[in-house]
Amino acid sequence: MAEKNIVIVGAGFGGVFAAKTLSKKLKSHKEYNVILIDKHSYFTYMTELHEVASQRVTPKHVQEDLEHLFYQDKNVKLLTAEVNGIDKDAKIVKTTHGDIDYEKLILAVGGQSNDFGTPGVKEYGFELWSMEESLQIRNHIENIIGQGAAELDPAKREQLLTIAVVGSGFTGAELMGEFIEQRRVLAKTYKLDESEIKLVLLEASPSILNMLKDRNLADKAFKYMTDNGVDIRLGAMVTGVNEDGVIFKDNTTLPTKSLIWTAGVKAKSFISDWGFKYGRGGRIEADDYMRATLENDEPAKDIYVAGDTLSYVDEKTGPVPQTVEGAESAARAAANNILADLGFGKSKTFAEAVSYHGFAVSIGSQYTVASLMGLNFSGFFASIAKHGINLFFYSQIRSMYSIFHYLMDEFFRTENGRNPFKGAISRLGNVLWSTPLRIFLGLFWILAAVGQLGSLNDLFWQHGLLSFIEIITGAGILIGLMTWPLAAVSVILTVVAWSTNGFDLTHWFLILSSIAVMNGSGRGFGLDFYVVPLLQKLFGGLWYGKAKSVYDELDK
Repeated sequence: MAEKNIVIVGAGFGGVFAAKTLSKKLKSHKEYNVILIDKHSYFTYMTELHEVASQRVTPKHVQEDLEHLFYQDKNVKLLTAEVNGIDKDAKIVKTTHGDIDYEKLILAVGGQSNDFGTPGVKEYGFELWSMEESLQIRNHIENIIGQGAAELDPAKREQLLTIAVVGSGFTGAELMGEFIEQRRVLAKTYKLDESEIKLVLLEASPSILNMLKDRNLADKAFKYMTDNGVDIRLGAMVTGVNEDGVIFKDNTTLPTKSLIWTAGVKAKSFISDWGFKYGRGGRIEADDYMRATLENDEPAKDIYVAGDTLSYVDEKTGPVPQTVEGAESAARAAANNILADLGFGKSKTFAEAVSYHGFAVSIGSQYTVASLMGLNFSGFFASIAKHGINLFFYSQIRSMYSIFHYLMDEFFRTENGRNPFKGAISRLGNVLWSTPLRIFLGLFWILAAVGQLGSLNDLFWQHGLLSFIEIITGAGILIGLMTWPLAAVSVILTVVAWSTNGFDLTHWFLILSSIAVMNGSGRGFGLDFYVVPLLQKLFGGLWYGKAKSVYDELDK
């Protein structure tokens, strides 16, 4: 049977969600291939770019290699290429790799920053809507604050130490929240007083976070930022940017070398001549079934739209927002209707597929305002909820790899206390100090097995299978080999000994010691230093494949 291609252009939230959905539903239909095309070989978690820009997390935290996401989805083929256009009559997608036939097509190419033609933004400012842009900001802020710390001229020093963000939407507010925390780190690094690093949030309207219906949440975010030294300027209409700073409508200026523009989003400009009907922000309009609308107002045959490429207004929920849930809902509707076209279900309108649970806006790692499932709240629990939303997305695309690394990067590998627990549970530390405890614990189990604990011998076993397990557990912990699982065995052995031979305070000591050495102590003068990375490479490759910078799986 001839193979048929369902082509998805764009590996953002909408594209990845659609690919996962179609892959699962078409798993038993070998005649269909899902081809996912993107100019990058990785998926970018766009809503976390502010964390990269402010050095809260490393760049790899928001990058998920597409091979890792789709290695187990054998009917998905990855292609790293740029799309140059579409031939609707011939049903061909034109790419830098060549022409690709499609049976069905989803356009989810994403968006880009919209500066509304403001002079100087691109020449003298920064934008935040791609990995590349976040890295530019990341490097610039570190360098410019260093320059400012060394500058002796008061006016130049103030200019270099001023960071301005234009736009108080989700992106602008979250970026400013991260800068609040980064300022503490930079001030310490460059021996500055925190107050010398000025943070200015510029908003043209009379209020911030204008997407929030509950203005009480916006007021809380406003108060949190001002309490932490942010200069919020409302009604500040930016009319230009030059090498000296920001120019306002009233001709006043703000001297700065660090202007980050977050005031708008539009569709990718290269889709503007693809022959569709375009709405606000250059987005492609769609009908109720997410079918792209042609210039003659007719729905395009076999072409669907999702993500920031989409312009659609639902009667009940309003315009589809440029959010993760907005992209997911459109992708869910598009994928469902493609399956219906192929004879695998019934068509659904966007209204039938939409699923909005709410939102959470993080103002740094330790404060968030949220509205979820009808509840409005803020602070610590809202911050935890924000992480829950991110983890929920990864669960929907069935990526335990992503969930594990997200938890590690956001909670256990954070520097400078930048997590909701203020660093209290961060694993970043010298595991060498737990090495003596690990060695003692290992020796204890060996001595217990051979009956060399004196009066404590009766609490454990010196014969049979359990004695053998004691020796294996002790020897492994002693040399730091597979320390984490053997420490878990140590806890189990202790509980069994407790229930079988009676309670002693020694049992509590063993349980707590076993938990303590689970912190990676096997890497401190232990074989885990060599074995764990080797196992991660071996088994990770078997399950997730090998990451590459470029994919061409059309012949797979």
